[in-house]
Amino acid sequence: MDIKEKLSLGLADFENIIKEDKIYVDKTDMIEKIIRLKRKYYFLSRPRRFGKSLCISTLKNLFEGKKELFKGTYIYGSWDWDETYPVIRLDLSNPKSQSSEKFEKSLNFYLDSVAEDEFSFELRAKFSNDKFSELIRNVCKNTGKKVVVLIDEYDKAMLANADNEKIATNIRDDVLKDFYGALKSLESSLKFVFITGVSKFAKTSIFSDLNNLVDLTIREEFSTICGYTQKELEDYFKEFIIESSEKQYMGEIDLLKLIKEWYNGYSWDGMNFLYNPYSILSFFDTDEFDNYWFETGTPSFLIRIMEKKNNIDILFDKSLNLFGSFPNFDVNNLDLKTILLQSGYLTIKKKTINPGELTKYDLDIPNKEVRESLFSYILGTCLDRTGEDTYSIAKDMVRQLISVDEAGFQRSLEVLFKSINYSLHSKLNDMEAFYHILFLSWMQIIGFDIQGEVIQLTNRLDGLLIKDNYVIILELKYSKSESLDKLLDKAINQIKENGYYKPYQNKKTIIFVGIAFKNKDVKCRILKP
Repeated sequence: MDIKEKLSLGLADFENIIKEDKIYVDKTDMIEKIIRLKRKYYFLSRPRRFGKSLCISTLKNLFEGKKELFKGTYIYGSWDWDETYPVIRLDLSNPKSQSSEKFEKSLNFYLDSVAEDEFSFELRAKFSNDKFSELIRNVCKNTGKKVVVLIDEYDKAMLANADNEKIATNIRDDVLKDFYGALKSLESSLKFVFITGVSKFAKTSIFSDLNNLVDLTIREEFSTICGYTQKELEDYFKEFIIESSEKQYMGEIDLLKLIKEWYNGYSWDGMNFLYNPYSILSFFDTDEFDNYWFETGTPSFLIRIMEKKNNIDILFDKSLNLFGSFPNFDVNNLDLKTILLQSGYLTIKKKTINPGELTKYDLDIPNKEVRESLFSYILGTCLDRTGEDTYSIAKDMVRQLISVDEAGFQRSLEVLFKSINYSLHSKLNDMEAFYHILFLSWMQIIGFDIQGEVIQLTNRLDGLLIKDNYVIILELKYSKSESLDKLLDKAINQIKENGYYKPYQNKKTIIFVGIAFKNKDVKCRILKP
């Protein structure tokens, strides 16, 4: 048997994974810990392709008492297999959501199908919240047991319309509030409720009646319930690591270092860091480093919002943080930091607790895969060039900067700017910010540690580019009226006068770079101090 046949790539059904002898990374220790809390309503937010559906499927098989599937898992010897419960599992990515009316109609049809196909009875109620209540009551009555309700993709309808505030608000207020409110009114009929999704909405916006909903999203003891830890990677995929190291012509230690750089780095507590399962399984399937997650894991709403919000400076902010609880997603006031955090493009890198103060969480892009995918996408929306073309030119620019090849760097800049989709000009209010983001995104995809708008005691510098033994101090200038040479004089003088280079003296080779933009023209100046 080819070992690749053991990969569960594309599978999220626990029973199929076990019966087909695929690798199952055992998470039943945390599942048992959740159930032992003896609360009734639970919520978990994680990005797409991160294992939420598999977690839901594992819970379903557990409550249905399918003991034979759990042999070898943590929970096998401690679970009461004689105590079983009926399970209603809903995947709310199924109903259509082009409007609140269509969503209500589609959700009604979906609930009717669940009742008929899985429990062999018809629902008589007209509205989705009443159908949901009827479904739970009838299952409880027919079985004589309390019901387990598992809801996956609870937020899909709103996220699909996140860039259309009116539709998203109508779906929330006209359908989902009452739908989820049904769970509270049927508390006596319920054994266990587990809800998952990408986003974390305020309880007052959707779960206003579920005031005892336990949010597991950033609780440390459950931080690794989805995704793979470093130990799990090395324990469960040992054969694949050996095989990949041979195909990559490198030792296992060096391979693991690269895998970690590419795919590790997601965290919800700032202490436990995880691999995205889809990316890791895809890598072991192909034995090639690539950006796997972006194509399948990126919600379409995020792409549309990023196209609308041209100012994405937060992606270059090395001091990005949040305080207190995980932020709520608000369709009436979309915050790009919250959107990027909940969709997996930002993650918690460090947690700091100071007595008497709100907990501080430092945020950053998780890993190389996300960084390259994200900035390649940003460039793709701005340039009429393929990713391969831009990457090749960018590599030349690195060499030109380090060798202080001003003429060569100028030629590369001109190639870059000739590729700009200038239809964007009519849509952009801040061309200086646009050029700034465009250039820093270009540098980001080729390995520079970019710190945009770095704060120093004297002032702010536009960019600090660090690669190997080189520190490149970058200042960008834009004007509609001043000459390019005058702008370059200002850029270089600003670097010198504010002493941006001083913290790096005697440690690195320092290079000053000024870049000036005027309308559709660009000019550079490169020098060593």
